[in-house]
Amino acid sequence: MQPTVDSAPRLESTLREHLKNNNVPALQALLSAQAAPDIADLLDRLDDEERLTIFTYLPAPLAAQVLSEAGSETVRSLLAHLPPAKVGSLLDELAMDDVAHLLSDDVPQRAEQLLAYMTPEDAQEVRRLLRYPKESAGRLMTEKFVAVSPAMTAAQVIEHLRQVGRDAETLTAIYAVDENQRLQGVASLREIILAPPQQPLSEFMIQRVISVAPTDDREIVANLVSHYDFTVIPVVEDHRIIGIITVDDVLDVLVEENTEDQLRFSAVDPAEVSQPYFATNLLQVVRSRVGWLLLLFLAETTTGTVLRYFESELSRVVALSFFIPLLIGTGGNTGAQTVSTIIRGLALKEIRPRDTLRVISRELLSGLILGAAIGVIAFGRARLWGSDIQLSLVVGFTIVAIVTWANTIGSIIPLIAQRLKIDPALVSAPLITTLVDATGLVIYMLIAKALLPALQ
Repeated sequence: MQPTVDSAPRLESTLREHLKNNNVPALQALLSAQAAPDIADLLDRLDDEERLTIFTYLPAPLAAQVLSEAGSETVRSLLAHLPPAKVGSLLDELAMDDVAHLLSDDVPQRAEQLLAYMTPEDAQEVRRLLRYPKESAGRLMTEKFVAVSPAMTAAQVIEHLRQVGRDAETLTAIYAVDENQRLQGVASLREIILAPPQQPLSEFMIQRVISVAPTDDREIVANLVSHYDFTVIPVVEDHRIIGIITVDDVLDVLVEENTEDQLRFSAVDPAEVSQPYFATNLLQVVRSRVGWLLLLFLAETTTGTVLRYFESELSRVVALSFFIPLLIGTGGNTGAQTVSTIIRGLALKEIRPRDTLRVISRELLSGLILGAAIGVIAFGRARLWGSDIQLSLVVGFTIVAIVTWANTIGSIIPLIAQRLKIDPALVSAPLITTLVDATGLVIYMLIAKALLPALQ
């Protein structure tokens, strides 16, 4: 199949043309030649009626995959309009962790209705997954893994895989368990194939198995998989293996978490904007942004308060006002850089609570160095604009002070947020901008009053 990234607009145009002409055979042929993720992207751009029409033309296995790839708003629309019996049969085609993810945003009554149309075994597995918190390892796991006795030989394990392997989510890791399903060790399929046929699994398996609990946050899972380069990680409860999480689900988590952090960093509620751009309701977009914008608007009025407080100074030395955008802009940029660096360090566990003083002192020193370098340039720029020596010195010293302050406060806010169990990305960027704007002006005016004869 040819890549569809570059041809996506042409695909959408052709599809809409077939829809308009009601050319069902051409439409079915076009859809059958596409990959499920590409069709899902296309559905996210259509309205409810067009989505439903397109979806009904898909063969069942492809329709199920498209359902698991589409945005939450698209899925919600399809589930609301398709007959429950059809949805139930489609869900049976998917991995149960994908089904749990699809139904997690649905109302319990509707979810239970759809589960009733699935096979009893699959429905029961989904119910078990739904018992765990929404962003936990338990929601990501699948119960379809291969477990064998550690006494089995390599040849016996391979024969066992031929019998049960088709039902497993993956065969990259084979788990050794005792009679009570307590995890004893793990071996990769490569190790089993290369081992002597009569060698027992217990002789070459890894006995110290890194695992997660079903209640662990999904970010813990993602960090472990990334750190150890795992393709699969077991989920263990009371020493018993109850499921596995595969790397493809972890990649989805990393994308979602990165998206959430980016939205929070821009003061947008990710809970309201959790689906593709065109699939997001306009009112949801407004609701996700208006709260923070109003709060920041009110906070930014402190900048106006500072300007009014120093009104007489500004009226006596009008040239001071020329440099205000430059100074607070530099402070905001510096703080934003620092916040991004600290949040990354916190997310990757490179910065821990005990590192607080070390981080602050490091950022204080780097702020001084950066401020001094930029301050020299700011002094020269002020002179080129025709400012006298005193005013140019004020601008230069203010840059040093603001950059140092922004760097320091930019390191403190994420650390405090984490200590208070608040997502650092949620408060750091908006708060640092507001703080630096107001306090930067205060720093500027205090330095001006100290150095300019006209203000003394």
